[in-house]
Amino acid sequence: MSSPASIRYVPLAGYGRPPVVIMPILNRTTGPGETFRPHRHDFQEVIWIHSGAGTHTIDGREGELRGPCVSLIARGQVHAFREMRELNGYAVSFTEDLLGGTPTGRTNRLLFNYSPGDRTFPVPPEVQRAAEGLLDLAEREYARARETGDLTLLRPLMEALLVLVRRSVFAGLGVGENAEVGLVGRFLDLLERDFVRHHDVAHYAERLHVSAKHLSRATNAGLGKSAKGLIQDRVILEARRLLSFTDLSVKEVTAEVGFADPFSFSRAFKAAVGVSPQDFRDAWKK
Repeated sequence: MSSPASIRYVPLAGYGRPPVVIMPILNRTTGPGETFRPHRHDFQEVIWIHSGAGTHTIDGREGELRGPCVSLIARGQVHAFREMRELNGYAVSFTEDLLGGTPTGRTNRLLFNYSPGDRTFPVPPEVQRAAEGLLDLAEREYARARETGDLTLLRPLMEALLVLVRRSVFAGLGVGENAEVGLVGRFLDLLERDFVRHHDVAHYAERLHVSAKHLSRATNAGLGKSAKGLIQDRVILEARRLLSFTDLSVKEVTAEVGFADPFSFSRAFKAAVGVSPQDFRDAWKK
């Protein structure tokens, strides 16, 4: 079992000058015995697969990559590739301040929410056609920005890319783009701060000065899930991380995620994941 310190927390700063990294994935196939060490992202990442197939894990949950598709990895998630079979596409990583202050910045933040596990979505054909040219241009402009530090063109290219990501995500979720972006964004910020201490929708609705029903309507419209569901997702996500990547006992994990006793925690965890916390940990260690 890994200790928290042994999970590499990868910063974006080491990759280059601009607050974005665009790396092509060129006909990548996993070699015999090749393994990937799980690592924590200190940035947001979009993995856009044009063709090929493979598998990867996000917070210990395995997901499939089959092009064309787009996969989202949020800051703080633990990620690793497991297998790649002739994968082609791009890995686009960026810090949140890249889009700070832009018209779509707050909307784009909603893409990287706390839904559990793999967030991979098929890409509609018309979106894929637009993405291929856009990503090629963005890669060339990224190389230029590394030399000059000039983000004048790279920033709007990233905005345009995330518009295409949103179209794929919303098509996959079956929701529209008419979310109350400001309210949902403030809720996610508050959730990240308070999820250990507060598991009830009423706390968040009161702090945001809306009713619980209003808050859930907004999260359903923007993220396809109720406020209560998002709170539960965030709590269980943290529990999965601690059970998978630390040596904390189940009793200690219970306290870390804000449950009063191991029985209540075990019941909630099993309802969400399908197995008890101990069984989940035992299966992960195999």
